[in-house]
Amino acid sequence: MFRQIPNVLTVLRLLGTVPVVWLIVERNFLTALLVSFLIAVTDSIDGWMARRWRLESRFGALMDPLADKMLVGGGFLALLYVGAMPIWLVAMALGRDVLILVAAAVLFRWTGKKDFPPSRLGKVNTFVLMCTVAAVLLNFHPEVFFGLSAVSIVTSGVRYAYLGYQSLK
Repeated sequence: MFRQIPNVLTVLRLLGTVPVVWLIVERNFLTALLVSFLIAVTDSIDGWMARRWRLESRFGALMDPLADKMLVGGGFLALLYVGAMPIWLVAMALGRDVLILVAAAVLFRWTGKKDFPPSRLGKVNTFVLMCTVAAVLLNFHPEVFFGLSAVSIVTSGVRYAYLGYQSLK
């Protein structure tokens, strides 16, 4: 049972996206921020446990980044819905992720490669996007974070394109 704790935390993070989105739509921004923070803490705990006690699993490797994408994407879409997030930024963030998924599918088809570990820039991008959601929820200079997010999305997207190109060689 102990071995499954990181995976259980990942599933809880996935499920936790639903109340965050609902709280944003209901304009209960402070509670949404608190729940998002708790979800982020579980992300840190499950990652630490998996590395510390070598509890990594294929499920965790696939679902952990998905949980992050669901939280960030859900937050961006909910904030767009309530008029607090610009559509161009939501399109950039979601478009980048769709392009990465398509590229991974193409690489798998052409090379058979199944493993696509996140890059450092990808992890930084996720962190920046999460900070952007928090900045919007707190109304703390969101325009600055919109700009930072755009730079991060493009930079990490270019990095993934380069890594994909290298995989084809």
